[in-house]
Amino acid sequence: MYTKLTTITLALALLTLPVALTGCGESAEVAPEATATPAATATPTPAPQLENFSVKDKTLEYLTSFGTNSWNNENSKDIAEKIRMKAREDKENTFTYLEIADSIEKGDVQNVKKLFTKIGGVLPASVAGRYPDPTPESDPTETPEITTFADADQELGARALNLARNYLEKDLSQEIRDEALAVILKSLEFIVKENQSKFKEMAIAIQKDDESTVEKLYGELLPLYQGRSDSAAATAAPEPAAAKDDILHLKGKSDQATDFFNLKSGIAIVEATDAGDSNFVIYLYNEAGDSKEMLVNEIGPYKGKSLVVIPEDGKYMLNVESDGSWKADITQTIPDNIKSAPVKLSGKGNDVVFAKLQSKLTRFTSKHVGKSNFVVKVNDSLLLVNEVGNYSGSTAEAIDSEGTYVFAVEADGQWSINIE
Repeated sequence: MYTKLTTITLALALLTLPVALTGCGESAEVAPEATATPAATATPTPAPQLENFSVKDKTLEYLTSFGTNSWNNENSKDIAEKIRMKAREDKENTFTYLEIADSIEKGDVQNVKKLFTKIGGVLPASVAGRYPDPTPESDPTETPEITTFADADQELGARALNLARNYLEKDLSQEIRDEALAVILKSLEFIVKENQSKFKEMAIAIQKDDESTVEKLYGELLPLYQGRSDSAAATAAPEPAAAKDDILHLKGKSDQATDFFNLKSGIAIVEATDAGDSNFVIYLYNEAGDSKEMLVNEIGPYKGKSLVVIPEDGKYMLNVESDGSWKADITQTIPDNIKSAPVKLSGKGNDVVFAKLQSKLTRFTSKHVGKSNFVVKVNDSLLLVNEVGNYSGSTAEAIDSEGTYVFAVEADGQWSINIE
């Protein structure tokens, strides 16, 4: 009985997964696009194999030395770069390794500590004491306690019906319909036997996009779970991903064309991650197929941000070329904590950053340490830099109006932009 109720809790956790995707947030005004000199193309150099390099040991070395007299920023960058190389070799931990490397470079020690534990690392007490866990916040959507199988039948049946209602009311992607099928099937052992076949048929119909069958079965099952389903509907967030952080989350494996999603006119930022070893290319198409923007053209593993100007409100899709697992998060929201010039922007690899500029002649001093393209564009129209390899230089540009400006950076190494 105890084992069964533990499984019930796991099934409930699965049933609280997001079930819908929406378009992104506010639009932003962007200067008209100007013709820019095409960036030179460089062939990426294959990463060397690191036979004796242990991600776990090097992550512990970073955690042990960070903040002490022995900590060295350049050594930390070297550790991060080699962890990225190891990500090519270890397919099971690719995304975790890439996140560890990224967190090391950002100095996010708490996240490095969490990921170190995830890969099986154990921190010595003396080190763990320097990085205490933050006080956990209460979760208002915490799964209610279930103590009997009758409760489980009513609770899980109601939540399955809530998934069906979301399907009937919204245009769900194939990925979300697949997820709904898996979630409902996992809960069947807690549904009363006389209703199991109907729930299974309804789950398969959702996955196959058979709306008439879903509607029929939903109508038959709803009266049996009416009280619980009303409660579940009241507490469920119909579009949790977009409502919470205004980000559209997409993911897949290998070559894939996504379902359509909504975007507003203005700018969109695409943060992409790829676990493959070969070409990783992302195109953005409008619904008519007559607008095609290349967002990414790299060799994996890859993690970076790209900027694209959305000409008008409408439905769009991504066409992805990859030989591994990939993710793409799209947002149209401008950050709140934007710094004003004079300011120094910095990062590594492809990125999108913001700065508030004054209406005056402004000097931009840019640096890059890398082997491939280094391109910096402001508002997708003003080209500041278009070089290959290591670069250091400055240019002056007249800024016509005071406001927030977006910088799209293409790079394969460390870069900085000093704005004066």
